Amino acid sequence: MIKTLIIIAGMPATGKTTFANYLSDKMQVPLVCKDKLKEIIWDKVHYDTNIRIESQKYGGLAYNLSFHFCEMLMKTNQTFILESNFTNPCPDILNSKVRKYKYRVITVLFDGDVAVIHRRFLARDTTEERHQGLVSINYFSDFEFFKKATKPCRDFDYGDIRIIVDSTDFSKVSYDYIIAKILEA
Repeated sequence: MIKTLIIIAGMPATGKTTFANYLSDKMQVPLVCKDKLKEIIWDKVHYDTNIRIESQKYGGLAYNLSFHFCEMLMKTNQTFILESNFTNPCPDILNSKVRKYKYRVITVLFDGDVAVIHRRFLARDTTEERHQGLVSINYFSDFEFFKKATKPCRDFDYGDIRIIVDSTDFSKVSYDYIIAKILEA
């Protein structure tokens, strides 16, 4: 396989992390997941997720670590997966690395009906399975605010190939079909 950066992007609660973990296992390639790094940070620091600026500060740190690990993997010429709810400033950070190490970029953008995704996001945010460092404490409870805040994630456009996945209804998403599209690219 040509050394490739596979970016899994899109709105929160669209199934990005679940797919990224599946893809990593199936293709036997490393996965750098921003939220996993944020969980590790929270487990050590226990910042107050009610204070939005704290959550953003540690989220920024998790992004910085993601991009650092990204470059470490590129230095070793590995194909790998980078997953988060990226926005368009991300390409500015990645471009120099992608050019320097001559990587091909495939982006899989998870999207869907924003109202459905918003309801899914709110339901997920209150489950016991949701890591405390990722809980938004009703910050995105207003639909219009959620819609506006997630638009940059929906507009994310970077890479040589872009595969869009409608995850409005998870039962209609075929991981094997997405993987076939990635391998075809």
